Amino acid sequence: MDTMAATDFNDRIRFGSLYEIYGALLTEKQRQCLELYFCEDYSLAEVAEEMNVSRQAIHDLLKRVEQTLEHYEEMLGFLQRMEKMRMLTVEAEAILDGAAEKHKDTQISRLREIMQELNDESR
Repeated sequence: MDTMAATDFNDRIRFGSLYEIYGALLTEKQRQCLELYFCEDYSLAEVAEEMNVSRQAIHDLLKRVEQTLEHYEEMLGFLQRMEKMRMLTVEAEAILDGAAEKHKDTQISRLREIMQELNDESR
């Protein structure tokens, strides 16, 4: 991502996920800025006015927060692990679906339900 103002949808999704995981590690000012900009959809100028700083200060803050969140992910890797777990549960679920159709086994059906629940929890 070039800046927090990146318009690429995948970048915004990734940033939102990183914020969800690591947001509690940010300062109150950083969280307030992010929530106004991303959740409330304020412009940089509107955030700056709300926080009584310049537009450039908000731009710089967003950029630093982006780098901070990426650093946390690089060090801790929670998002990467969550994504891997989600992919593995989807794959396991597909295998169980196939086995359940062939055998109509109640244990296989229950395993499939468990995998679905795990997959839902990892989102």
